[in-house]
Amino acid sequence: MPNRNQAGRATGSLILLLLMLGVAAGWNYHRNWQLEEATEGARPYQSYAVDDLKALREAYASELHGVRAEFDSAKRNRTRSVRDVGSIAGNIEQFKETTRVSTAIRIAAAGVTEREEQISALEREIEARARFGEGLGRHLKRLTAI
Repeated sequence: MPNRNQAGRATGSLILLLLMLGVAAGWNYHRNWQLEEATEGARPYQSYAVDDLKALREAYASELHGVRAEFDSAKRNRTRSVRDVGSIAGNIEQFKETTRVSTAIRIAAAGVTEREEQISALEREIEARARFGEGLGRHLKRLTAI
């Protein structure tokens, strides 16, 4: 009989230990899930595969070089305006040219900024997947990461 009483106590202790472990794992999963949700925000590239994200990032990076070249070219085309060309028609032409060059610079700068933002968003998505994992690995990290 004494062995049977000890066996019952061991089973109860084991069940209590498993229950405590389950509660702690559930709390940890919920805490990590909330932390992940708070840091992620909007993820426009969430449905893409990692290889596709890397290929897209490389494509945007190569396109960025072209857009930067256009921006540099537009800045080189800038000319200093002469204070007074001598006639109203000359001043108007100078204004039109300055406006055209300034518009080209702004458009090229917007293209550079847009490509840099897209590359940054892709890098954030790749980093989030590396940090939090994917699929079942993501759930296991949520469950076990402290």
